[in-house]
Amino acid sequence: MNNQAIDIKIGHQKQADKAIFLHKNGSFTCGNLKYRGRYIKKYQGYYNKILGLSNDKPRNAVLDVSQARYWDAISIYDEYVVEKWVANVSAKKMEKFANDTSIRVMLNDIEPEFKRCCNLKWRKVFKMSDPNSPDTPKESWQML
Repeated sequence: MNNQAIDIKIGHQKQADKAIFLHKNGSFTCGNLKYRGRYIKKYQGYYNKILGLSNDKPRNAVLDVSQARYWDAISIYDEYVVEKWVANVSAKKMEKFANDTSIRVMLNDIEPEFKRCCNLKWRKVFKMSDPNSPDTPKESWQML
């Protein structure tokens, strides 16, 4: 599959029930919200790194990494070694844990910028509309 056609699902906005996608050009979208802001070059790098690190295959041109976790020694022991009663952890499994951790660190870096972008867009929409209108979004997620 061509990398240009793949979108990466990096999260899910719960209140609006919409997925957040990272695109090859470094922008991200969630419903009607499109980000093309100050960190676009940095997010292009994240896109390429996530494609390289992901252990999953894209389905329908979407790579879902939203469930990637941060793994440290204690969580590996508690949630993998003890739970499955294994004496050791394979190198492949450790590589998967390391890749998941790297992806989660990148996603945690994107999250505050998404919230900032969403709030700025909401303020702009709210100022331009009638506050008493039922169509005016009262919360930032309602405009997604």
